[in-house]
Amino acid sequence: MQQSGGVDPAAHQQQMHDLCQQYNNYLVQLETTDGQVHDGIINGVDQNGVEVLMPDGDTDNNHNEYERQFGFGYGGYGGFGGAPWYGYGGPGYGYPRRFRRFRRHRFPFFGIRRLLFPFFY
Repeated sequence: MQQSGGVDPAAHQQQMHDLCQQYNNYLVQLETTDGQVHDGIINGVDQNGVEVLMPDGDTDNNHNEYERQFGFGYGGYGGFGGAPWYGYGGPGYGYPRRFRRFRRHRFPFFGIRRLLFPFFY
């Protein structure tokens, strides 16, 4: 039985398996059948799906951990310090933090529409 695009599911699964095997440990973008695009590093491949390491930790908008925990900003001893940005609010404040960890996600081959490769200049 063929899918709506005229593609045999077994052939599509084999093609996705071969591509994922070829690009193991590479940074790729996976487009799923529902249209979502996920960035990650292919970590493992088996006959049914692929495991992707996806960056996690850049989605929260809270830059001040102390304010989140205690309800007020901690800028040293009452805001006193050697530099005007002692504590928080100095250079680089307001930029999203870097990815701190990766989470492993599993995608079955029947849920992957295609692999995309990001460009680096």
